[in-house]
Amino acid sequence: MASGANGGGTPRRREVTDIYATVLEVVKRYHGAARITRVSYGAGMPVDRLRAVVDLLLGLGLLKADELDGRPVYDITSRGQEFLDTYWRMRAYVEVLRPPSPGELPGRRR
Repeated sequence: MASGANGGGTPRRREVTDIYATVLEVVKRYHGAARITRVSYGAGMPVDRLRAVVDLLLGLGLLKADELDGRPVYDITSRGQEFLDTYWRMRAYVEVLRPPSPGELPGRRR
């Protein structure tokens, strides 16, 4: 049985901030040439759902859009990078503060 990120048998549901960070990280990988389909694959989201997230991130100034060969491409903005930096710092704090799951308690072997 595969174990999820929460230590249980089911995968942890992604929070909205996790989704935003994932999309920004995938877009960042393409250095200004991220097409919606590639971002969809990288973020593990269907294109229709991703479009709503991308529109929101554009509106917040975390992404910017351009055109390449007549098709939209996306890039992360400096504000988007600030979001990611803050997100990863907060994730590190949350991981430190997270209580261990029963399988992670000291002295227990798997």
